[in-house]
Amino acid sequence: MKVKRWTWARRCVQLCVLLLLASQFLGATFFRGTLSASTLLGIPLADPLATLQLLLLGVSPTQHLLWGVALVLLFYLLLGGKSFCGWVCPVHLLTDLLEKFPGRERLPRWPLSWKLGSLVLCLVLTAAFQLPVFETVSPIGVLGRALSAGAFSGAGIVLLIIAGELFFVRRLWCRSLCPLGAIYSGLGRLSPLKIAFEAQRCTGCRSCQKNCFVPEVLEPCLRDHQPKIRSGECSRCGSCIDACPTRALKFSIFKTVEKKEVIS
Repeated sequence: MKVKRWTWARRCVQLCVLLLLASQFLGATFFRGTLSASTLLGIPLADPLATLQLLLLGVSPTQHLLWGVALVLLFYLLLGGKSFCGWVCPVHLLTDLLEKFPGRERLPRWPLSWKLGSLVLCLVLTAAFQLPVFETVSPIGVLGRALSAGAFSGAGIVLLIIAGELFFVRRLWCRSLCPLGAIYSGLGRLSPLKIAFEAQRCTGCRSCQKNCFVPEVLEPCLRDHQPKIRSGECSRCGSCIDACPTRALKFSIFKTVEKKEVIS
């Protein structure tokens, strides 16, 4: 049996993030805050969407905040933008676990582009109501507060997502509704870290797509032998790499693989 090394690595990172958030509830002080704004060993970190909302509310950014958002944007620019979704976000971990339930393949998927509309709506409502809308209803914030402070206010939004994903739409939140994902998908387009595709190794089994929560991003490679996944929607989770029986996919920085004919 092939070892799913990237899946195991990702689960370890996700567990570390959960422990990091919970550490302050247990009395540790090396990490303070949530995934919206925090300090890790004194290093400031700030969510770009939370920062955008503060600017729309007329809050003058402090130097601490500017450094925090700059570090986060640079980090995810280098590592693929939506790697935040695949490797860090606790909501993505939750929806990954929901995929284990039977009957998931029969549910429809909503368009990836809806996240951009969600982002625009979030910013418009923030400016109109002078309220940080996403921070108020964000399931990422709800789970972060539950782990870091034992606070469960807003848990209803998480329950709605669970119900929606189990019975109505597959990967409802992460694919189509999360406005933060829209920001990170933009960074993902610019990132030097891509998943490269070697057409000469591919047998057309499409196991990669079956294991990807955004299978559309792989279609240009499989259909047109594009040498790498260019879409910013790729979360660099490594599931497609683990699933490929012929090792036609791999992580690559800058370098791409030459187009060659697929194995018949």
